Amino acid sequence: MDIDFVRSQFPALADGYIYADNAGGSQCNKGVIDAITDYLCRTNVQLGADYSIGVKSTTRVSMGPATTALLVNSWSPSEIIFSNASTQLSENLARALEHTIRPDGEDEFIAMCEHETNVGPWQKLAGRTRNKLLFWNPTRIQDAGSEQDGSNPYAVGYLVENLIPLLSSKTRLVALSACSNILGSFMDIKSITKTIRGTVHERSGGLGRVEVVVDCVAYAPHRRIDVRDWDVDYAFFSYYKVYGPHIAAMYVRAGSAQSSLGSISHYFITDPTNRLQLGGPGYELTYAISRVLPYLMSIGNANTPDSSLVEIVISSMDELSIGSALTKSFDAIAKQESTLVERLIGFLTEKKQWNRGIRVVGAVDLKERAPTISFVVVEGKDGEPAMRSQDIVAGVDAQGGIGIRFGHFYAARLIEFLGLPEADGVVRVSLVHYNTLEEVGAIITALKKVIDLKD
Repeated sequence: MDIDFVRSQFPALADGYIYADNAGGSQCNKGVIDAITDYLCRTNVQLGADYSIGVKSTTRVSMGPATTALLVNSWSPSEIIFSNASTQLSENLARALEHTIRPDGEDEFIAMCEHETNVGPWQKLAGRTRNKLLFWNPTRIQDAGSEQDGSNPYAVGYLVENLIPLLSSKTRLVALSACSNILGSFMDIKSITKTIRGTVHERSGGLGRVEVVVDCVAYAPHRRIDVRDWDVDYAFFSYYKVYGPHIAAMYVRAGSAQSSLGSISHYFITDPTNRLQLGGPGYELTYAISRVLPYLMSIGNANTPDSSLVEIVISSMDELSIGSALTKSFDAIAKQESTLVERLIGFLTEKKQWNRGIRVVGAVDLKERAPTISFVVVEGKDGEPAMRSQDIVAGVDAQGGIGIRFGHFYAARLIEFLGLPEADGVVRVSLVHYNTLEEVGAIITALKKVIDLKD
C-alpha cells in the first residue's frame, strides 16, 4: 500500500494531527468533500423533475445506492436504504418487522452484548410484543496475561458454543456484530449464520423462521462486507466511519423485505426501499458516498480512475472485476493495519506494562482483530495506583497533537458486564489504514508519560 498516496486523499491529515478515534468517525476523503460541494453548487434541486438539472440530480443521487450495492456485494441497488445514522436504520427495521412477530412468548430474539444500536431496538420490540430478548454474552478467553504473572479478567470474546443453547424453534431474529467496537474482535459471520439457520431448522422441524441482522459499523472500515456470501437478511454500517460523510446505509434482502417487512412510511409509497426509508436522505451526501467505492478500489489498484469518474468506474467494470479490486484493496488495508496492531498491542502487553497494571480489553490475537484497541489501568504489581480512563485521555490530550478517547462507546452493557464503571469505561485507541507506525510510536510515547512508564 502506498501510504503517501493514501494520506494525500485526506485533507485533514495534512497538518500532522494524529487522529486515533477513527472508530468514532474517520476522516473524510477529499473526493467525497469535492462531490458534496459540486452537488450543492451545480445540481441542488428536488429529485424526479423532468428538466435537465433535475434529471442530472436524480442520476447523481442514484449513484449512492448503486456503489453501496457493489461495496457490500448485494444483488441490487434496490436493496440499499439510507438514514442519518445506523441507530435510526435499526429502529426503522424493528418497527417494520413488528407486524410479523408472534406475541406472548411465541417468538424470541437474541443479541450480543455490544453497541446499543443492535440491541435496544430488539429489546423494545420484545417488550411491545411480550416476547424475550436473550443475550449471547462474552466469555473469558486465553490471553497474554496468562504468560505474565496472572490472568486478565478483561480478556473476553464470543464463543459460538455459548450461542447454540440459546437457539430454539422460537428464535425469530439474531442480532450480530461483525466486529466489536470495544473488544476489536472480528466475527466469522458466514459460519455463525450457517450455525444459526441450521440449528433453528433442526430444532423447529424445518418450520422455524429466523432472520439475521448484522451491525457492520466497526467492521466496514477494515474488511469488506459480503452480504451474499454471509447469507444474512439485513446489514448496516455508517459511511462516516468509512471515509465518507455523516450518513448510514442498510442492506435489506429483497426476499426478506417482501416476506417480513411492513411499511413505516406514507400509505401511498409501495416500493420496498422507501417503505423503510423515512423521508429522503441528504441528496448531496447520498451522491458523495459514491466516491468512497473508487477510493477503496484505488488502495490496492494503481490504475483505478480518479473517484470523480465514478460513473466510468461502474460502467467500465463488471461486478467480478470490482469485487476483485476491492479484495486486493482490503488485503492491503489488512496488511497495513496488522503492523499497527502488532506495534501497539506489543507495547501494551509487555511485562513492564503488565506489572504496571495495563490490561487490554478483548483478545490480543493479531490475526482476528481490528486496530481498535481498548485498555484499562488497574493497580500495579508493586502497588502503583489504578488510573481512570478519562485521566489517561486528558493527559494525552494535554501533550497536544493526538486524539484518543475514553468511555463506553454506546456498548454500556458490555462495560457493565466487564465490571467497569460506565461513566469511565475504557481507553480506546482506534486506528485505520491511513495511520502510520510513526503515529503509533507517538501515541506510545504519550501514554508512557501519562502512565509514568520509564524506559
